[in-house]
Amino acid sequence: MLKRQLKYFSIKAFARGLFCHSRCSNRESSFLGKQRLLDTRFHGYDNPSHFTGTFARDFINSFFKCKASYRLLLTPCCLLLTSHFFISCAPKVITPVPPQYREELSLDEIVSKVSDDIQVLKAIADIRIEKNSELYDQINASVIFQRPDRAHMRMYKFGMLVSDIVKKDGELYVLTGKKDTKLAGLIEEFLYAVFWWDDVEGGFLYSQADEYIIRNVRKEIHLDKATLLPVIQDISSSGKTVHITYAEPQNYEGFWYPSKLAISVDDFRFSVKIDKLIKNPPLGESDFKTPSGG
Repeated sequence: MLKRQLKYFSIKAFARGLFCHSRCSNRESSFLGKQRLLDTRFHGYDNPSHFTGTFARDFINSFFKCKASYRLLLTPCCLLLTSHFFISCAPKVITPVPPQYREELSLDEIVSKVSDDIQVLKAIADIRIEKNSELYDQINASVIFQRPDRAHMRMYKFGMLVSDIVKKDGELYVLTGKKDTKLAGLIEEFLYAVFWWDDVEGGFLYSQADEYIIRNVRKEIHLDKATLLPVIQDISSSGKTVHITYAEPQNYEGFWYPSKLAISVDDFRFSVKIDKLIKNPPLGESDFKTPSGG
């Protein structure tokens, strides 16, 4: 008996019910004897057991021919099928990925591809500073890096400039704010982290399953083999070791970069979230300007 009743609830009727459009004029109709409403979807309703009209005609007719108990049983199935239909038809979002490199590369080829005529980078970043795992400071920063070793960092709190530091020709200049050696040192580590491919000449390249390792007397860098983006960098400089990790690649106008950096040196940790990294922006008159006017 159940099989005979279910035959009226056919997939064909359900599909036609979903996609049929009205060909009749608007008219007032009541649904199951309830309040009369102007309904453009269910025209042609004559009695509680027969629809002669439009949208969902075959579906409704078949549905009402089933016994009440079977209709109760079938209702969840209808809802499930309908929800599945609309979910499966929703547009799929394609997540962009960095360029992929399939072939084995030499050290010179890697440096050539990643440097890509980059002479200047401008970063807009949020920086959280911790000392011994406790919050030490939190700043916003605008930083301009120019190869090979220039950097100009402007630090802000609540939108106000609190520190302005320039690293130029091996010298460090504090133009605005108190001289904080750790904040001043951050500019150098940040420079190492961004221009990671500099100073790798004469190094050794090790190719592994999913990464390249570049190693020389001063630094060791691990690169994702498919994207050539850095993953880890360890630097030995001035009697200290700087450990840098990179994460969450981001794309800005076709330029891919890791948007999260963690820089650890001594008992300090700098967590850097790069909101934007601009390739070869024009320089302003005040960029890299020092008290001597150079």
